[in-house]
Amino acid sequence: MKLQLILILVASLFPIYKLESQFLQQTNCRNGLNISIQQNATTKDSVLVNTGACVVYDLNVILDTILHTWDSDLIVYIQKGNTGVQLLNRIGGSGDNFINTKLDDSASILISEGTAPFSGNYRPINSLHSFYGINPNGYWRLLVSDTASGDTGIIKAWCVQLTISCVTGGLQSLQIPNTFRLYQNYPNPFNPVTKIKYGMPKNGNVKLTVYDELGKEVDVLVDNYKEANTYEAEFNATNLPSGVYYYKLEADGFSDTKKMVIIK
Repeated sequence: MKLQLILILVASLFPIYKLESQFLQQTNCRNGLNISIQQNATTKDSVLVNTGACVVYDLNVILDTILHTWDSDLIVYIQKGNTGVQLLNRIGGSGDNFINTKLDDSASILISEGTAPFSGNYRPINSLHSFYGINPNGYWRLLVSDTASGDTGIIKAWCVQLTISCVTGGLQSLQIPNTFRLYQNYPNPFNPVTKIKYGMPKNGNVKLTVYDELGKEVDVLVDNYKEANTYEAEFNATNLPSGVYYYKLEADGFSDTKKMVIIK
């Protein structure tokens, strides 16, 4: 009887509510531009996003249209706040322009392996995972750096395509641990997808990185600011061979590493 009373009291002090959310896709574009890309300079343009109470679930960047007399001079980045990712680095050649080029983590072809004018879906040279879970509201910035002399170009259009998770009702479920925690991935062994759970006892920056058996970094699943809660990250090993891998959590001086196995 006493145990039941204690459980009822604890439940009343620390209620857990169900989070009700929906996933939406929103494309925010800058069209009809005529922004010059100057030699040996970085050209910037921004698009304002306003989604309400949502977080980023997936991100694609569409380069439509960027023209240049020598594309292999260009390095292109996407940036939101303090988070930035290099999308491509000196690919193509003379006049190999970007026409309706979608940079998507799930694409089968890496942008550096594409064919001019790079129309279609390609994976960026760096994953866009760093943006997952952040607040999408505010300015997203495209940066185009020309790294040589003698050639110029123009930015005509580009877009940020977001898949967002938005709260539609109820209260968010909080599962706040009393210490930093890194759990064993599940399933393990796996092929090709597994989930990695981790806990944050307080707000702060967190990084979750995957390494191969030789200690080489193969993916960064999380690298941003998180509020105190328990989270789950998905790791997709479609493009990796079978073997032993390690994942490492770093946050506020805390560090922990666990082993996982890919079997194909």
